[in-house]
Amino acid sequence: MKSIKLIATGIFCAVVLSGCSLTPAAPVKVGTPTFTFSESLWKSGDGGVSWAVQNKGEGKANTTNVSVLSTAVNPYDGGNVYVGLKTGGIMETKDGGMTWNFINFQSEKIYGLALDPATGKTLYASAVWQGTGKIFKTDDEGANWKEIYTSPSSGPLVVSLMIDKRNAQIIYVSTSDNQVLKSGDGGVSWKNIYVSGAPVLKISEDAQNSNLLYAITTSGLVLRTADGGVTFEDITAKVSEAIKSYGNSGGTVLEADPSVGSRVYMAGAMGLLVSDDGGNTWRSMPTLNNVQTFPIKALAINPQNSKELIYGAVQATYKSTDGGETWVTAQFDNKLSLRTLAYNPSNPAEIYVAFSK
Repeated sequence: MKSIKLIATGIFCAVVLSGCSLTPAAPVKVGTPTFTFSESLWKSGDGGVSWAVQNKGEGKANTTNVSVLSTAVNPYDGGNVYVGLKTGGIMETKDGGMTWNFINFQSEKIYGLALDPATGKTLYASAVWQGTGKIFKTDDEGANWKEIYTSPSSGPLVVSLMIDKRNAQIIYVSTSDNQVLKSGDGGVSWKNIYVSGAPVLKISEDAQNSNLLYAITTSGLVLRTADGGVTFEDITAKVSEAIKSYGNSGGTVLEADPSVGSRVYMAGAMGLLVSDDGGNTWRSMPTLNNVQTFPIKALAINPQNSKELIYGAVQATYKSTDGGETWVTAQFDNKLSLRTLAYNPSNPAEIYVAFSK
């Protein structure tokens, strides 16, 4: 069992897990092949105080060099988690990370994963197949897939994927050729709702108003729509005052608070910012690490406690339980870079972290 060093603010201490896991060992199924993969997936069962690597697989291994690009936690079953990989397709766990298996899906890269928020049973994946960006959908846990969107040729990719929390028929995606697309019928048909100056990295939905969306581009532009994508407003200038000490360093991470309306976070090489009025004004939150040297790569907010948030940079996480006033950190003993952070919405004491090359 791998152990990690836990570092409280100003206090350094090593905690050895002594062969104990956060969860009991999974029973080995007789006749089922097993494998061990790279230390790309970790889980905390105590709110980020301690972490344990989750790298046991069952069945056929498409790859053991697991590099994660995307994560989706089932909103109705936090032990059911999917991760999209750079190579090898999609892995799934049904027992909270004790064991993982490759589902019936292979693609070159899985940039986005999203579960139907109404039932948690339909999975969408934005992927690269033979160099072309596509979106696929499964209603039977990956046994069968249906292609619901394709780029015209190799080159353009589907960068991000988001499903409306209140209407699972509404899907938003962004592409590497600067388009923002929307479907109102579960992916049967699509329309182009915006063309930005650079690819949109992330689209995030307000906790209380599903027509209020935020987006961030690869160039650091911050966009907002208050009418479900009918019109978009560039609100980058509203962010500039809060990040003026960092020059032109833009953000790459954008997350709306899952429980507090009009609250949205932005992070990256400019630090960590928050807006409490829907993006009209922003304030900088103190961070522990040098964000210009080690930019923030992922951020998650406790869906049941908005004062608790956790961000990650390289091989470390930083967690606050007082709205960012103080932080506790954890160092991971691997050679990969942190890619995603996700809470179990039904039990926020459980947090999943994934790493990538």
